[in-house]
Amino acid sequence: MNSQLQGTLIAVGVVLLLIVTALLAKKRVPVRYSIFWYFASAVIILVGAVPNFIGIFTKLLGFETTSNLVIGIIVGLLLLITLLLTVIVSDQRRKIATLTQEISINKSSEKDIKEQENNNV
Repeated sequence: MNSQLQGTLIAVGVVLLLIVTALLAKKRVPVRYSIFWYFASAVIILVGAVPNFIGIFTKLLGFETTSNLVIGIIVGLLLLITLLLTVIVSDQRRKIATLTQEISINKSSEKDIKEQENNNV
C-alpha cells in the first residue's frame, strides 16, 4: 500500500471519528448508533496505519492489490451501515404507527367522554 493511500485512510478515519464525537456531544446521535461508527473509523485507521495487517488479508482473500481490498472493506462497511439504517427505519416506522393508533384511541375516548358529559347535563 502506498503512503498516499495510507495517509488518506488515516485522515478519513480521524475525520470520521471527530464527526461522530461531535454529533454524540451535541446529542444528535444516540450512543448505541455511534458505537458502529466508532468501530468503522477504527477499522479505517487500522487499515491505514498497519499496512502489513491488510497485506496479509489481501493475499489470504485473493485480491490482486491492497487498494482493491480497501475498497472492498469500505463497500462492505457501507452495506452494513445501510442494513443497520434499514433496521432503524423499520423500527421507527413501527413505533410511529403504534403512536398514531394510540393517539387516535385517546382522542376517540376523549370525544366519547365529552359527549356523555353533554348528554348528562
